[in-house]
Amino acid sequence: MATPIDDLLDQIRDRMGSAQDAINTLVRLQVAQGLAPLFLEQFRPYERHDQLTAWIEQGLLNKAAFLQKTPGLLRFYRRLLIGMEPQRILEIGVKGGGSTALWKQVFPSATVVGMDIKLRSWLSDDGVIYVQGDQSDPVRLEALGTEHGPFDLVIDDGSHESAHQAASLRGLLGHVRAGGLYVIEDLHENLKAVKGEDIWPDFMTTLFQRLRSGRASGDAPGSRLALDVFPMTEDLIVGERTLAIRARQPRE
Repeated sequence: MATPIDDLLDQIRDRMGSAQDAINTLVRLQVAQGLAPLFLEQFRPYERHDQLTAWIEQGLLNKAAFLQKTPGLLRFYRRLLIGMEPQRILEIGVKGGGSTALWKQVFPSATVVGMDIKLRSWLSDDGVIYVQGDQSDPVRLEALGTEHGPFDLVIDDGSHESAHQAASLRGLLGHVRAGGLYVIEDLHENLKAVKGEDIWPDFMTTLFQRLRSGRASGDAPGSRLALDVFPMTEDLIVGERTLAIRARQPRE
């Protein structure tokens, strides 16, 4: 009995004579539409399929065309977004467009915007608005928020460098609707040597103290960031290597 993955492989074979971009687009849209559900349950699913691995090695497929979020992270989003019907979604860090296509499929009436410092050639045919930009550029962020916001959901899956994450949070949290969510992925403490200072423990401790008692202080970069965004913060949801901030109207 043919599986969804077998069907996907058959369709890829049919397109072998087409351009590489068309094959990459087929893969990411099939996954986003749920036509190959195992791809949503396995991280780097191509590693478990000899044919997919061979096509990647031959350059017919690109790893970036596959959804880059782990099953655990997808479960976090399912819990986080229960009851939400976001109308404007921004994801920073598009890579191959797997997750932006997924958001458009999950929330078809939403305007989905994907920003990356470098956009892949196959990013089309999925109803997503793709824009090029640097997530650490405050002028670009302000223009992005003004043109496409306010957002109900912002996801930072960009460079994973703490300085860039902090710049994006400062620049975009004010463009999130009250009750909306700002999510920062991949808070990899073990990568701090190559991704910049690990600011997030100080950030969460300081923000928690402000939410708990209304008082907090600190000179560490993470503490200063927490104090800066506190007036726009309703609550904090923490997952494995991921945190979400629920926005509120700025406090007086």
